[in-house]
Amino acid sequence: MSKNHYAVLGLGSFGAKLAVALAKAGNTVLIVDIDQQRVDDLRDKVTEAVIADVSNEEVVRELDVRKFDAVILGMSSHFEDQVLALTLVKQEGARKVIVKANTVIQERILFRLGADEVIQPEQDVAERLARRLTMDNISDLFEFKGSAIAEVTVPESLSGRSLRQLDLRNRFNVTVLLLRKPGGSSETVMTPDTILEKGDQLTVFGSQKSIIELFREK
Repeated sequence: MSKNHYAVLGLGSFGAKLAVALAKAGNTVLIVDIDQQRVDDLRDKVTEAVIADVSNEEVVRELDVRKFDAVILGMSSHFEDQVLALTLVKQEGARKVIVKANTVIQERILFRLGADEVIQPEQDVAERLARRLTMDNISDLFEFKGSAIAEVTVPESLSGRSLRQLDLRNRFNVTVLLLRKPGGSSETVMTPDTILEKGDQLTVFGSQKSIIELFREK
């Protein structure tokens, strides 16, 4: 059974990869682009594929964007078309519109025009890489609705104590979700008496600031 319904309008590198990933995850995905080759390349990988210009009012009206859980606009290399498409899908009552931007100025403009979320994929990747390179015990960190999910390694400062003793949730607003011992597989942490050892791999959720403070190299 499909999880959600998405429309991806604009099939540049970002839009194409996103559409395929959403479809692979079991979602219903509509793709739309004015370029026939781009649409044909993905036609068999998504639910529905349409060749059309989404900066055209009649096209957007016929797409019935209100039925989608989110509409993603990926035409940032053609910013004027992106602005027109955003204006039209909001006008037609889209529930949530996520827009790709290339610059901070574009981001500001898109928010002012009603975008619910604006992303800059290249900047996001760069920031994640910078965090990973400068914080040896944090292998990955994703922002999530004001908090963060991170893959971390237990440092010496936390080694040899149980989760009950550390009381990470109450003291630091950090919850341990998964634990993997060196050479083992990830397991759900079921008991607060679990002892952490240096080198254990954890998946944690909580305050980004606290995660960085707790697990970066001292």
